[in-house]
Amino acid sequence: MVPATAQDYAGRVVREVNIEGLQRVSPQLVRGQLEVQPGEPYNPRATARDLRRLHGLGYFATIRVEAEPVQDEVVITYICEERRVIRDIQIIGADQIRPAVVRETLSWSEGQTFNPEEYEEERLNVLGLYEERGLPAATVEIIVEEVGPAEIAVTYVIDEGARARIRSIDFQGNETLSSRDLRGIMDTRRAWWFLGGRYDEDQFEFDLENIIEAYGDVGHLEAEIPGVDLQYSEDGRNLYITVFIEEGPQYQVETLDIANNIVYADEEVRGIIAVQEGSIHNRGQIQADADLVQEGYSDSGYVEAVVTPEVTLDQERHTTNVVHHVHEGDLRYVREIRITGNEVTRDEVIRRHLMVLPGDRFDGSAVRMSQRALDNTDYFDAVRFNIEPVEDDPRFMNLLLDVEEANTGEFGFGMGFSPEDGIGGFTNLRLRNFDITNWDNFTGAGQQFAARINIGQRRSEYTVSFTDPHIGGYPLAFGVDVFDESVRHRGGIRFREDTTGAQIRLGKALSPYVNAHTSLRYSRVRISDLPFFTARQLRLQRGGSTTISNTWGISRNTVDREHDPSQGSRHDLAAEIAGLGGDNHFLKLQHDSTWYTAVGERDQFVFSFRTREGWVTEYGSSDFVPLSDRFYAGGTTTVRGYRNRAIGPRERRFIFFGEHDIVGGNVRLVNNAEVKYRMTDQFRLYAFADGGGVWEDASDFDFGGMRFSAGIGFGVDVPRLGPVRLDYAMPINPDRFQSSSGRLHFQTGLSF
Repeated sequence: MVPATAQDYAGRVVREVNIEGLQRVSPQLVRGQLEVQPGEPYNPRATARDLRRLHGLGYFATIRVEAEPVQDEVVITYICEERRVIRDIQIIGADQIRPAVVRETLSWSEGQTFNPEEYEEERLNVLGLYEERGLPAATVEIIVEEVGPAEIAVTYVIDEGARARIRSIDFQGNETLSSRDLRGIMDTRRAWWFLGGRYDEDQFEFDLENIIEAYGDVGHLEAEIPGVDLQYSEDGRNLYITVFIEEGPQYQVETLDIANNIVYADEEVRGIIAVQEGSIHNRGQIQADADLVQEGYSDSGYVEAVVTPEVTLDQERHTTNVVHHVHEGDLRYVREIRITGNEVTRDEVIRRHLMVLPGDRFDGSAVRMSQRALDNTDYFDAVRFNIEPVEDDPRFMNLLLDVEEANTGEFGFGMGFSPEDGIGGFTNLRLRNFDITNWDNFTGAGQQFAARINIGQRRSEYTVSFTDPHIGGYPLAFGVDVFDESVRHRGGIRFREDTTGAQIRLGKALSPYVNAHTSLRYSRVRISDLPFFTARQLRLQRGGSTTISNTWGISRNTVDREHDPSQGSRHDLAAEIAGLGGDNHFLKLQHDSTWYTAVGERDQFVFSFRTREGWVTEYGSSDFVPLSDRFYAGGTTTVRGYRNRAIGPRERRFIFFGEHDIVGGNVRLVNNAEVKYRMTDQFRLYAFADGGGVWEDASDFDFGGMRFSAGIGFGVDVPRLGPVRLDYAMPINPDRFQSSSGRLHFQTGLSF
């Protein structure tokens, strides 16, 4: 017997209409969609229309109809299976990729209808994200739980696995730029031992854009990267990258024109432009040329000047036509300089660092120099310049300066170690924006105050310093120092040297980069703990002596920043004369110069060269220069790889026998060459070569007496302590008094 269907009951009166399976959906909502009603003849076509309307609501996964005869009538039942709604989504195990990033790849979301058919698609979306981010070994399990009527919770359980490390980056199709050049452009790097090699999709995409830009700088304006191949090892731990490149033709500049310029003639503008007719088209340099011309206008008071390069390609001849369109604007003058944000620092302290004044013609270079000067004060976390027009007089504009105050007080204490001074403890107080007249908080006048106590195995030091860079409102710096230092020397002969004294300093800025300075210094030096038998030069200085000296000097500083410079130079030349009283009479000349040059993207590599020369001689009633004022070399701050003070003249304790004691010399030459690689903003690697020598007199000077070394180093900036650096150097040509073994040298931001 074949069971009856709804079609078999067509025409019978509908006795009753039932709805089953509803949990969240209102029965009234469903009945409002039904055409089949009790008391009316049953029509299967009406039932079909009801099903279409109910499915159209989007609330049901399935709906079926059953008809049951009752005597001569029929009972119709709509059996509904509601779609389940996602009430909550949880992501577990996403550590290397943030859960918010994982959510962006999902098609499911809270409040959305759950579709089981999308389960595998969701899982593959998450796996694809992890593979793109260099984690191909990741696994994903999706757990679905009932948490209420037709409501579910979805949990993504992720096992991220080990991150793949890049083992190779290869290129295909490159000819003009070598693979080595292209790798140098990228921040994505191959793994080296246990360092680096992490794959980051966003960084890699940025690297590819940089490669296209690099090709534009060598004339390949149509270069493109049609594809990249990422190959993972079977265990998912290693990644091999191949980048496919289509260089396209190389373009050359055929014509170069300057348009709309009136203030400066074409020849003047062309004189500062690097890319000329006949040059390989350099996209980056052409924009840099436009920026340089615009900067020149700004430096001349045309602050609203805009220079826009326009490039037209001749694709058949592979040439370009370049036009620098100049909008000069009008000459502008400075009406007011308004300073905001300085809640602590006085206005006059800021204004004395400004190279532009009200009434001056606007000068962009002076604004940049002012920015540098304010940055180097370390009074502020941020310094921002802006301009605003003056409504009543279009010739003028106001210069706006907004600053963010920095924490200019530092207090630290702790322990330290250096090979020369051993273990020591320190307490250090430094106030960079001090105000001796402000008894509420002692801040805001731009003065400098420092106090330091170091107590160690071989060095103890107590110093107090005060400097006012603008004494009494005049552009004259005044400073005073009081010091008490005790050092137990270990280089060669061992003895104790105690120094107490004070000095007064004066300084005057001659230009934004040049300063003149002078100081009057009093010091009392006492030599003790010398062996009974020792060198004559040392025996002559048993006990103590007093020195009163006057120093005059001039310095020039053009570095881009005081801490960790990349460009510029420092020079200092000083002459000291002792004999204005006291026991010692000598004349001392010293020179110290350092040059910095940065290369590469973001100044990652910095080359520096430093040279120091010194000469000293006694005069008048003095028979010798005191030990404390002689020159020495060897150790952390001069020639690394050698013991402290190990380079230079020695004197035998007895005429024919005995040890040779270090006595220092009257002439010194020290050179240091170094290359620094910035790994990050905090970490640096160094390679260096040092050379230096000390001689008894100028007549003894001989380059053959120079001692050389080479080494490597590692540096890190430690919060509150400052820069910390560890160097290892090997002596290249040690003499018979020195070891040929390498030495470690440790430096911190504070001396011990």
